[in-house]
Amino acid sequence: MRYQIRAAFAAVALAGLVAIPAAARAQQAPKLAYVDVQTLMEQAPGRADAQKQFESEAAAIRAEEQRMSDSLDAAVQSYQKSQATMTAAAKQAKEKQLQDMQQGFQQRAQALEARGQQRQQELSQVFESLVRDAINDVRTGEGYAMIFAGGPSSAMLSADKSLDITDKVLTRMRTIAATRPAPTSAPATRPGTTAAPAASTGAPVAAPAGASRPKVP
Repeated sequence: MRYQIRAAFAAVALAGLVAIPAAARAQQAPKLAYVDVQTLMEQAPGRADAQKQFESEAAAIRAEEQRMSDSLDAAVQSYQKSQATMTAAAKQAKEKQLQDMQQGFQQRAQALEARGQQRQQELSQVFESLVRDAINDVRTGEGYAMIFAGGPSSAMLSADKSLDITDKVLTRMRTIAATRPAPTSAPATRPGTTAAPAASTGAPVAAPAGASRPKVP
């Protein structure tokens, strides 16, 4: 019985739709479009400069990690050369010092990488916000009911190319970007301070590679 009721309802709805003149149905159809989100992120204003900035500051972080690793390595090697002539108490004190040095290195490296990930997220949000605001402006300004995400990485399988408004959104992005400050530069790396990688571009960026950690005796 429930199936019959649903079937009858569908038949009535279809009959009503057919009864509506074609011109009226066209007027009632929602205005739809789609954009290539990947293209928008790649061509976002300021992205190229942000990428260069990130690479420069990430390199500074890697250099600091390497300096800390080299310093610990040198201290371990020095201890290994002199331990034969050291007293038991001196050995214990030196090994404790090396262990503390190694622990400090690990904590510092973790802080650098955590700050880098935080910075990446912050600046990713800047570009994501720019894309989202531009899409919303175009949608409201031109009366689109919905704008879908297209492009190679989307779930869209097929669509009319005339519905692609990526270029319109890019134009709007440039206009919005001109009124906004550029992403804030991260502070330069200084010994004993937490450095921060520069702007993310929306694409995945690997965390700074840590230098090798010498094993403390």
